[in-house]
Amino acid sequence: MGYTKINHAHILGEMRGGNEEGTKEALQTVSNFLDVPINYYMKTNFKGFEDFIDTIGGVNVEVKNDIYLLHSGVTLPQGKQHIDGKLALSLARERYAFANGDFDRQSEQTQLLKTIATEILRPEHIGEIAGLLTKVKKDIVDTNFQDSDIISLAWLFKGMTADDFTTKQVPGQSGYEMDPLVQSRLYYWIPDMVKVKEISATLFKD
Repeated sequence: MGYTKINHAHILGEMRGGNEEGTKEALQTVSNFLDVPINYYMKTNFKGFEDFIDTIGGVNVEVKNDIYLLHSGVTLPQGKQHIDGKLALSLARERYAFANGDFDRQSEQTQLLKTIATEILRPEHIGEIAGLLTKVKKDIVDTNFQDSDIISLAWLFKGMTADDFTTKQVPGQSGYEMDPLVQSRLYYWIPDMVKVKEISATLFKD
């Protein structure tokens, strides 16, 4: 008995019943952790992320300091950059170039996702959503969205800006614990469940 990493949930589910079971296990684990239902989901992989960025013509990012991207072997210079899918994925995965490691990586991922969402949801681009879906369907690994659901959501949220998004990092502390799944001591971010419940109640519940 004991705890394992939350991202092991997908692996455990996949071992029992393949990709779909992995998706269900990951969703249920996050739902239990935050005590909120997760009604809709869409899953892709690294290649799907790259292809999606390329399909929308790349993405603009603001680089605070020169960043060496280990996975692509490229340095992004400070300032505004327009990058393709390969570099966007490398930026989303990078942590060693940042002073605060994974915490800074989370911030970069948040900014990147905000930029993608606000670009797609610009009013003049809403009409392109149907065509975009046709191009990216091959890279959707698993979803319970219908095309009509996505188009309806796009119209509902059209014109959103970066200021309309709210993000939170899970409060807690660093630690090492014995992982019963891999039978060795692993690094964990150990959540403060009292604060997690407070955040969940504030963000997800009326």
